Amino acid sequence: MKAFRNLRAIGALLLLVGAVGIAGYHHIEGWSWFDGFYMGVTTLITIGYQEVDPLSHAGRAFNLFVILTGVSLLALGVGALSQALLEFELQSFFGRRRMEREIGRLDGHSIICGLGRVGRSFRHHENR
Repeated sequence: MKAFRNLRAIGALLLLVGAVGIAGYHHIEGWSWFDGFYMGVTTLITIGYQEVDPLSHAGRAFNLFVILTGVSLLALGVGALSQALLEFELQSFFGRRRMEREIGRLDGHSIICGLGRVGRSFRHHENR
């Protein structure tokens, strides 16, 4: 389904933004990898705690990039997830309705069962 492909792509992009965020905080601000990870997580999931250390001008500009791309991707992800669930439910509902309608139109048909492995076994036991 296209919606599930979109979800995978958005998830991959979110991971990429997270990795870029961690590396950016490490290189721009000179923070440890853990501090960069902490800042990236709190920024991407919009908790909004105070920065680990005060940000420089370049760090604030970078932080804006991480916030805008991360929140945009999260919003796209929620939309894509909603779309995927809705498409799945609608396909299930309309597919079942169409199948029942087509079965209802059948006339003069016979259904033959029991020609497989289990049917042969049953017939074999019946003939004894």
